[in-house]
Amino acid sequence: MPLKNSVYYIALYFAHDSDSLDGGGSRVFDVSVNGVTYYKELSVAPAGAVIFASRWPLEGQTTLKLSPRSGSTLPPLVNGGEMFELIALGGRTLVRDATALNAIKRSFENVPVDWSGDPCMPKNYSNLTNMGLSGSLAPEVARLTALSSIWLGNNSLSGSIPDFGSLKLLESVHLEDNRFSGPFPSFFSGVPRLRELFLQNNNLTGQVPSNLLQKPGLELRTSGNPFLTQPPR
Repeated sequence: MPLKNSVYYIALYFAHDSDSLDGGGSRVFDVSVNGVTYYKELSVAPAGAVIFASRWPLEGQTTLKLSPRSGSTLPPLVNGGEMFELIALGGRTLVRDATALNAIKRSFENVPVDWSGDPCMPKNYSNLTNMGLSGSLAPEVARLTALSSIWLGNNSLSGSIPDFGSLKLLESVHLEDNRFSGPFPSFFSGVPRLRELFLQNNNLTGQVPSNLLQKPGLELRTSGNPFLTQPPR
């Protein structure tokens, strides 16, 4: 098969072939990848065998070969195999951030069953839009002081929006198409780098602060909140 230039984990699975081996035959073979020996003189025990390589650099057309050893009377036999590309995480989450994120996870309902391990890695999976989440958004989000964006749109989150006023690096907030309620959060006016604030289609009440409407460079969306009003002109 052709593979892109990367590092791979390889695992091969072998079962004991009692029907052939009980008759006095022998099955001993070498395993190689692209001509490089992977395992020598494999003889599968009655319990079966698993062999693996945790870091194998590969690129282009790739061939896995099973070669019988001299004196082996039976041909090689493999029962299954897996190959995984190893993807670098690019670091790990600070303990204080991981603690806050776990609190946020506990406030959610219907979280995916595979949410485990480092809560911030890989970075490609940091967008939580349209994930079928319900529950609420925990106030511990305010402890994630390096956050630049919050993407939780198109879920079923409810309750009030916690105070993000301490998140001075926040640029983008997407909480649209949820069930958030309570007074319109006034703290957004004090977030200096905020450029996108999408709160449409929720159940927010009160009035949109006039200084937020006048904030230069801010794209603000609040439609679909039936109990929310605009300040008088």
